Amino acid sequence: MAEAEIVVQLRTQSPPGLAGPVGVARPADLHGWLARRFGVTAEPLHPGGGDPDSARWLRVGVPAGADAEAVAAALRARPDVEAAYVKPPADLP
Repeated sequence: MAEAEIVVQLRTQSPPGLAGPVGVARPADLHGWLARRFGVTAEPLHPGGGDPDSARWLRVGVPAGADAEAVAAALRARPDVEAAYVKPPADLP
């Protein structure tokens, strides 16, 4: 079984209901958390993109046998994450 891919969108503004500003989410904070909690890493979804908004999008590779849905749910629970979903596998032609 191939690794699963999670697509993550970071927030740019404070989520409603949080005291104090979160500001622009920092991917470095998320990278450390993913490594400590799940032993996985994130990389830019659009590397080398000149658009500052592209830095908000990350790809997380989850090894085969790991629970990608649990990782995505934990990501969605973070206040600095706007969205996270497991990308469906590509169909062969």
